Amino acid sequence: MTTGTEIDTEVLRELLSAPGRFLSVYFDLDTRPEMAQDAEERWQGLCRGLADQGAGAGDLDALTQRFLSSQPGSGVLAAFAASGEVRLSAVLPGCEQSDLATAGPLPHLLPLLAWRQDHPAHVVAVVDRTGADLQLYPAGATESIRRTVTGPDDEIERNQPGGMSQMRYQHRAEDSWEHNSAKVAEALGLALAEVDAHVLMLAGDVRARQYLTKHLPVRVRNEVSIRPVSGGRSPDGAWSQRMVQIDAETCRAGRERTAALVRHFSEERSPLGHAVEGVYATLRALADGQLRILLVTDDPASRRTAWFGPGPTDISDLSTAFTEDTKGFVRAPLADVAVRAALLTGAEVWVLAPGTPGVPAQGIGGLTRYL
Repeated sequence: MTTGTEIDTEVLRELLSAPGRFLSVYFDLDTRPEMAQDAEERWQGLCRGLADQGAGAGDLDALTQRFLSSQPGSGVLAAFAASGEVRLSAVLPGCEQSDLATAGPLPHLLPLLAWRQDHPAHVVAVVDRTGADLQLYPAGATESIRRTVTGPDDEIERNQPGGMSQMRYQHRAEDSWEHNSAKVAEALGLALAEVDAHVLMLAGDVRARQYLTKHLPVRVRNEVSIRPVSGGRSPDGAWSQRMVQIDAETCRAGRERTAALVRHFSEERSPLGHAVEGVYATLRALADGQLRILLVTDDPASRRTAWFGPGPTDISDLSTAFTEDTKGFVRAPLADVAVRAALLTGAEVWVLAPGTPGVPAQGIGGLTRYL
């Protein structure tokens, strides 16, 4: 079983490549201790629903053990079981998905992907005149990689006795601050590149932040959104407030990215553009390995299905559309089939809420690769 604090694309590809009939569960753990009995009753209700869909006892037992090991109040449990074991599980803090359980030939990843896109990669830097504390969050991570950067200069005080030498002490201290900020800026450039982040949360000493901004690499200044948050490196009681701000800014950055993608999709809707929409055109692009970004709505009421086979590009809305032997092809919900093909062919997946302005026709579309 994979239980992680980072749901990266490679983990999802491994899950989608595994054979078996999958049980997919999303369960809200945000319950008060006195509501523990209610949580157990809700869980049992999900299990009964899965049993009605043909789930085996081994898969249900594995999921139940994972549920019992979860910490109440930690978020939404996402778990995927097949062949008597939980293949992947994660707790998604701040997820708004209500309780959901499905059984089918593919894992139902849309709620997980929607949560992940609202938690893009980002770096938090808390700076002072000696260096910085960094927290690196890959996309979809719930725990950070922590780093400490210490500047090369330790002469940071300028409150020396007065007299003729006062100005010299002051210049020497400010030179030290700037040298230390340059070191932090270099480390930040590397950290942002390491997790492919385009969002930087910056907290700490005002003067240190000014020097840091001055020395940030050009790529960072041009491509990264820098967002101020409160607090400093020393214990100041601002930690909890800063975490709330970081969560809000991260979610806002993710939703801004989603809105920008929808706008770009709309701009590409032309005979010479790179947008495709509708079931047939989108599945055709996936079957040709030409889709770069899949846009799909998470509509629980949708009854659309499609067919998929062993290969990543074996996909169609009709089984008779395959020109080769169709033995081994399976029917599954359209969105799950499209997500599988997209992730296994290197395309990004973006999940849209039904009714979002500018969504593709029939709730599915995307942007093709540039030739």
